[in-house]
Amino acid sequence: MQRFVEGTLVLGTVLAVLAFGGTEPVSFAVVEFLLLGAVAALVICAGSSPLTFPLQSFFVPAVLLAVVLLQLFRSTIDAHNTLRFFLVLLTCLAAFFLAQIVSQDRERKRLLIVSLVALGTFEAFYGLTQYLSGWQKIFTYAKQFDLEEATGTYINRNHYAGFLEMILPFSLALAFCEFAKLRKGHREPIAGLRKLVTRSALQRLILWLSVAVVLYAALIFSRSRMGIVASSASLLVVFGLLAASRYHRKTGLVLACAFFMFSVGLAFWIGPGPIVDRFQKVGQEYTLGDQSRLSIWRDTLVLIRHHPWAGTGYGTFPIAFTSVQTVFLGQLVNHAHNDYLEFSSDLGAPTAIILFVSVAFVLSRAVRASLSTADGFERFLAVGCVGSIAAILLHSMTDFNLYIPANALLFSLILGLAMTSLRSET
Repeated sequence: MQRFVEGTLVLGTVLAVLAFGGTEPVSFAVVEFLLLGAVAALVICAGSSPLTFPLQSFFVPAVLLAVVLLQLFRSTIDAHNTLRFFLVLLTCLAAFFLAQIVSQDRERKRLLIVSLVALGTFEAFYGLTQYLSGWQKIFTYAKQFDLEEATGTYINRNHYAGFLEMILPFSLALAFCEFAKLRKGHREPIAGLRKLVTRSALQRLILWLSVAVVLYAALIFSRSRMGIVASSASLLVVFGLLAASRYHRKTGLVLACAFFMFSVGLAFWIGPGPIVDRFQKVGQEYTLGDQSRLSIWRDTLVLIRHHPWAGTGYGTFPIAFTSVQTVFLGQLVNHAHNDYLEFSSDLGAPTAIILFVSVAFVLSRAVRASLSTADGFERFLAVGCVGSIAAILLHSMTDFNLYIPANALLFSLILGLAMTSLRSET
């Protein structure tokens, strides 16, 4: 069963990411059919042995489903968009529970993580090819925006960065696992340098560390400022957790030095000028008055005050915002550029608070697992989950990654993996 579920999750995530991040409803409909069909098949085949999950896994999904269903029948201002996002929500919840099923088999869980990192590596190389060669296409589609940045198969550089920042910590987690094996085997006598170099653990360590460097380089050359900041902050958290762990205090320092040394070297070899220029423009953009994210946030707060409890309807922000819009007049503002504010306006402030407080709770428990769990693989998996969740939560302060179906799907999958760290920690 776990093998079927793992294959379904990998295929669904790959299809969502490669199809412009799942932003085309027709393309993402295939992913919805795949994952929801897998859940239906599992329920039918379970028979007398029903699937079991911890009760804490059901609270937030039940709240979200109840609120959106209530909106569909009573309060949404656009039933069509709410229904479309409701299907996306169902698919994300399916990924959340399917990831927990995969986690019951250690080997399948490891293969799932390796598959996600492989997908991230493809996207990283694709984006770097776009950036270095100037070939700004997504397969046969000629890009219309972000023509000087790495975007991979995503339309928007910020969402490409959001995807990579969730994958990067897992590539480092795999490197940590191999480094731990290498240190454990170091106690055994080694006959010369040649034998050391040919050890499989060392080769895999070099592989995963190289993959992490490439992922970080692609993220940097997406030129997404908040993506770079969020990812860098999450890396500091990841290496800090390793340094604070009582099991591998030196691992964090050694791998951090190696990772940042190679990453900085690669960035300077490619040329950091455009990245520096992007950060120099931050002050200019936020002094434009009514032409910045800050002005959108102010109007969104007004929208939340008008619909504080039930929201305007999941996915209805572009329409609802016009009722309070005082900026970018004559233009369509399709997102709040802040997931916390947009979820509050769409679902109501109480539901948004429940959602993000619950995510913070999962994050805190994963942190505890990364510091206290004796099992090396589970500990490093928890570290990867912490890094991914922390990165996307920070990035969500200035963007709408959780409204991009592929990124929301991946985030839900990671939360499902993090739930296993809760069980291993208790």
